[in-house]
Amino acid sequence: MIRPRHVVALLLVAAAVAACSSDPELDLTVHTAATGGDVSVEYTLANRSDAPLVVYDGGWTDPAQPGWSRGPTEISVRDDGVIELSRRIIHPCQTPDTSECGGVRVPTERIRGSVLEPGASRSDSFRVPLQVEPDHPVSAQHTPIPLSGRTVVFCVGFTEVTDDNPVTANGLYPPGSPQTIVCGEPFQVP
Repeated sequence: MIRPRHVVALLLVAAAVAACSSDPELDLTVHTAATGGDVSVEYTLANRSDAPLVVYDGGWTDPAQPGWSRGPTEISVRDDGVIELSRRIIHPCQTPDTSECGGVRVPTERIRGSVLEPGASRSDSFRVPLQVEPDHPVSAQHTPIPLSGRTVVFCVGFTEVTDDNPVTANGLYPPGSPQTIVCGEPFQVP
């Protein structure tokens, strides 16, 4: 028979374990709409963790090619046909098949990340035209596709700041950086 005193002790232990094993938590609220000739995405990020988070939201740059940049929003065609609008790490050189990047697994490109402190939130918005050219997969590049009648989803990548994964001085992170991805609700473009 379990006594009330034992139940309280078990609940306290469970609460302590839960507090010690907190995963980084980033709440994402997304509003997507088709307006005019565009799809507009408005989103808010809220850090519900006890630690700062780096959000990969600034696009790509390449220290080996001064002046080059791309992004911050990338467009991907998923295997299930959903069009992903994202601000996260996606790079063909991260995959075991390095044929898309000259056989090199570690590219010089870096993604810009910004720090979101515990309890802080931030909002942003962007638009993409109803006719897009995907960035990923490489086989879909340079092939315009209409978004009308398609399902789109917005995703963002982030990671917790730790001693093993510190904030960089220049705000640039390599494609192999740790990443957790959070996505909004899918939106059917009319």
